[in-house]
Parts: sequence; C-alpha cells; structure tokens
Amino acid sequence: MQRGGFIKLLFAFIAVSIGVFSSCSKGNNPDISSNVPYVAINVTININNAPYTNLKTVGGQAYANGGYRGIILSRTNSSTIAAFDRTCTYDISDNNGIVQAQTNGTAICLDCESSYNLTNGGVNSGPTTIGLKQYSVTFNPTSGDVTIKN
Repeated sequence: MQRGGFIKLLFAFIAVSIGVFSSCSKGNNPDISSNVPYVAINVTININNAPYTNLKTVGGQAYANGGYRGIILSRTNSSTIAAFDRTCTYDISDNNGIVQAQTNGTAICLDCESSYNLTNGGVNSGPTTIGLKQYSVTFNPTSGDVTIKN
C-alpha cells in the first residue's frame, strides 16, 4: 500500500471511530444536568379535573403518574405550571428518596431532608447538590390542559 493511501485509510478509520464513540451516551439519560434515569414521558392532564384542581390557583401543587418515581406539578404563576420528577437527587439508589410538596412552594425529601424550590427545581438545602429533574410543560390556562413531556 502506498503511503498516501495508508494515511487516507488511517484518517477514515479515525473519523469513523469518533463518530461511533460520540454517538454512545453514558447510561440512558439524555438530560446530563440530572442524575435521575431517563424515562420517556408524554402525560396529559386537565386542572379542572380531580385530583389536579389544586393547580387552578398559583402556588397549588399536585402529583401525576409518570417519570422515574412520579411527577410533582406546581402552579408558579397565572400562565405557568412546572413539572419535576419526584426522585430525590441525593441518592438515586435509595427507593425511599421521594420528594413531597410543601405548602410554601418547596418539596422535601422525607428520607434525607433535602429541600427543593418548586419554581425551578433548584436545591434550597440538604445533602444534595443536584436539583430536581425538570420536564417540559405546555399549559393552556383557558382550557386547563397540561401536557408534560421530556
């Protein structure tokens, strides 16, 4: 094989290797800002129906099925509802690490006592340093329809 042909073959091998390895992801979690495992979500609820009627008022909270360990919803203002996974981010392997909504706009893990802000999922206090996994929400205040996706 000629030297020029070998170099072209070497560059082709390197390019293919980079493409293959960069397409692999560590684990199955495309949300690299969270340590909560990825679970596909496409949930639709209506805040006019039980058990979601608390979301009709700003500051109201409710739970929905889906996500890794459930979804916590919070009405942050007249036109916005935030959705987070209920999994405490301190110790994912701890099955007791589930956050519970509080009346003051926070959620607390009853196991490790980490506290989270239900407006943005950020950490208020506790041993965790990673915020709650947040899901994308589409909300129609007129109809009350809420769609939660990732």
